[in-house]
Amino acid sequence: MKLIPESDFRSYIPCAESIALCRVFPLSVVEGIQSGSVFTDDSGSCGLIRHRSGFSYLWGSPDEVFLREVYDLVIGGAKLICGDERICGLFSRWGEVVLVPRNIYSYPNDTVIKTELPAGFAACKIDADLFRRLVGRVTPAMYWDSSEQFCSGGTGICIMHGGEPAAWAFTSAVSSDEADIGIETAEGYRRRGLAFAAASMTIAEVLPRRRPTWSCQLSNEGSNRTAERLGFVKTGECLMIRKA
Repeated sequence: MKLIPESDFRSYIPCAESIALCRVFPLSVVEGIQSGSVFTDDSGSCGLIRHRSGFSYLWGSPDEVFLREVYDLVIGGAKLICGDERICGLFSRWGEVVLVPRNIYSYPNDTVIKTELPAGFAACKIDADLFRRLVGRVTPAMYWDSSEQFCSGGTGICIMHGGEPAAWAFTSAVSSDEADIGIETAEGYRRRGLAFAAASMTIAEVLPRRRPTWSCQLSNEGSNRTAERLGFVKTGECLMIRKA
């Protein structure tokens, strides 16, 4: 497995464009918007693009030798997004991994659903200070190297309750034509529609320059419902292969 220098990433844009599932993540890396790594086999006929978040994507037709090296990356913390039954079967037989079903959504609309916040809440853009303050299961810092990188290439909205972040939505991956939306609600503020409102406002920030996308675990009923309420349409399914 060869590690490609960052100076050569843009030559792999066609490879990223050939990826069928959630290609906004690999494109964000090779287009130089977000951080990550690119690996190929010795011939350069197949490879893997790993996003800063750990989400990783194969292109080409990898043989079992290369897939063994990808498997080692998964055991080391990478999360392989895969729709190939053969590859999923191999990894499953090799063991020590779990296969997590995920839904993939696209956004067919050119407008967003307008929302109103409950009394006492206010919306603001995620700036460098909020980037550092947001904590939870899904935050911009998991996807972007720094507040400077996020403020330069990404965007997001935080719903505040006084001085406390209550819910937020942000671009977890950005390519030249797409932006994936991530959301989170702080404990104690759930079931009030705050993440929905933040996501709607973030989509408004993204359109019309980029097309919003959304992906989440099949078991995450809240995220799936929010996507559908916002107007996203399910377009596919995949498996996330990660260390057990």
